[in-house]
Amino acid sequence: MLTWTTLNSLGENDLLYRGAVFRFRARTPEEEIREYMLFQTFEASGLGLVRCSGYDAGHVLVCLPKEAKAEGAVAISPKWLASHWREWIGHSIPSQVWVSKEAQESPERLPDE
Repeated sequence: MLTWTTLNSLGENDLLYRGAVFRFRARTPEEEIREYMLFQTFEASGLGLVRCSGYDAGHVLVCLPKEAKAEGAVAISPKWLASHWREWIGHSIPSQVWVSKEAQESPERLPDE
């Protein structure tokens, strides 16, 4: 089970690594809630956001700039992300964005088992 906290409540040392999940209200008639996952890329910061739910699942939203990268790690600074959320993500506001720092657990069995 994932553990959730708001983006604004994370400290500077609570780095966000690939697999972190972001969930927030979509404010669109088509979808009430959107979910994105931090993925590793070879662009700028080394990380970006990919949609992991709904109609646009699998679509890359953004590859984050190198300024987003935490020093000495392939991770994103939560403070940078919160202060640039509207510019780079555009949906919702940081105080209403929920974050799970760990990825979902590996499945234990297939649906027919």
